[in-house]
Amino acid sequence: MRVSMAVVLRGGAIFLHVPKTGGNWVTAVLRRNDLVDGYIGHKHANVDRLLAPVATRSGRVLGRLDLGRSHRRLKPKPFIFCFVRHPLRWYESWFNYMSHPSRRWCDWGNERDLFDWHPNAVLNGCGSPDFNTFVRNVVKKRPGYVTELFNSYAQPQIDFVGKQENLRLDLITVLETLALDFDQDLLLTHEEVGVSPPPVGQPLEWDSRLREEVLGLENVAMLRHGYSPSDVP
Repeated sequence: MRVSMAVVLRGGAIFLHVPKTGGNWVTAVLRRNDLVDGYIGHKHANVDRLLAPVATRSGRVLGRLDLGRSHRRLKPKPFIFCFVRHPLRWYESWFNYMSHPSRRWCDWGNERDLFDWHPNAVLNGCGSPDFNTFVRNVVKKRPGYVTELFNSYAQPQIDFVGKQENLRLDLITVLETLALDFDQDLLLTHEEVGVSPPPVGQPLEWDSRLREEVLGLENVAMLRHGYSPSDVP
């Protein structure tokens, strides 16, 4: 089963998977409802990289070659959607994910390599067993990183930007907008996918000054997507 490319739905709509925003769950639900018609580009392709080359186990290919049946129906401007989440929760989720023994703060590609690209490659080398140290490393290397990440997806060409916090209802809105048939009960009750628990013995607790600094650095994303500091305890 292919999971390495952005998802093309029946009818030609495209789902862009922003890392750590519930995208694996969205993809699983789309598959369960038989709504996936093809794939394009990198799994985490943003707007600018939809047609960029991607590396596969069998060699290098152009993403458009894996469009399945949808390549005949893609409009000049297909409906494109993605999801975001509260910036503070994004940092927490990436830390949990990368702290897992199967990851151990591995590198994710090269931000300047056309074939080995990953949206979070810039965070290579920022890892730490301590959550606040990790965040400080990111702030030092790429202040306002989550805003930058979200902006690379939620560009003016995007038709719908949902929230991970409202994932189920927002996906229903997308599918109803596209007039696609789906099992709403299955969608509402589908189990979570790809949720990373905190490392054992490492409860996440923000340093208060660092938290305020990050909220300031991510203020654009907060305002643009309707988040407030009070949304996170």
